[in-house]
Amino acid sequence: MERVLEIGQVAAGYCGRMFAHAGADVVRIGGRAQPAWVSEQAMSLYLHAGKRYVETTDLGLIGDLAARADVVICEARTADELIELGFDNWCTPVKLALTPFGRTGPKRNWRATANVILAMGGYTNLMGDADRSPLSLPGHYVEFQTAAMGYAAANACRLARQSNEIDISMLETLMALSQFTTVRWHCAGELRTRHGSDFWFVVPSNLFACQDGWVYLNIVPAFWDPLTVFLNKPEMLIDERFASNDSRMTNRDALHEIAAEVLAGLGKADIESRAEACRIPLGVVQTFEDVLADKHLAERDFWEGVVLPDGSLVKSPSSPYRINGAARKTRSPQTPVSATGVW
Repeated sequence: MERVLEIGQVAAGYCGRMFAHAGADVVRIGGRAQPAWVSEQAMSLYLHAGKRYVETTDLGLIGDLAARADVVICEARTADELIELGFDNWCTPVKLALTPFGRTGPKRNWRATANVILAMGGYTNLMGDADRSPLSLPGHYVEFQTAAMGYAAANACRLARQSNEIDISMLETLMALSQFTTVRWHCAGELRTRHGSDFWFVVPSNLFACQDGWVYLNIVPAFWDPLTVFLNKPEMLIDERFASNDSRMTNRDALHEIAAEVLAGLGKADIESRAEACRIPLGVVQTFEDVLADKHLAERDFWEGVVLPDGSLVKSPSSPYRINGAARKTRSPQTPVSATGVW
């Protein structure tokens, strides 16, 4: 069983969570409180169920634990903070560093929140409606994506039986995930603009209100004909305004108006049924209650149980995959342990 030592906050916690779901023995160093977009209890149950933790700030003890681990995940606010923790002196086979700007370069000791990273990475510029102020992404997108990059790199080292120090920058992670935005700028000198929920390049790909909520259509050209059936508007097939994706982009307002009028008169369940029958890509915006009761997630055995200290059981998202058909587990909240004899 892999022995993983986790030091840090949300990014380290999510990376450790992925190791734990893959069967590793994860020990977390307690310390600073976890900043949580949701409640601290919900964040702790999601990130740390099934882990053990040692409450300490003793650098010598942390170094001893690192020496016995197979992988160390260390999240820090700056490059120098990693040095102060003793990162360079640990002899762990795989050491993973997660920081806002990486361990090298002129910004290595700059401090930044996730919102600052999103702004510097260009995401904030693209979020929100064109005629309103820019927005920031909700949740912990920056931390989770950084953790996923680190998890993949650390696993590559372990599978290759290689020792390595891995340096993951949150800003560079975001830049790597910006899809075609940076490519358009680099190759064509084009700067993408902000346009709300409209994906813009294929039409219609936008958010629409229905009788009891919201739905999102994502119609690339291959789905245009089925869309006309879904909307019960076969005449759109011979409407010159919508003959190609280019013409649909030119006439997007008229097309959005047609789709909005049809969808406004339908409920989410009816829309889902029609979309499935017509085989078009469409997603219903679900409430928390909808998600918990979702038949598809239940069929996939998506949920795992977490036992609360009072003995009650709550649902928590499990890993998005199962290796060799392994059954979902019921996990307990993180368990405090003494550092003596952890491994």
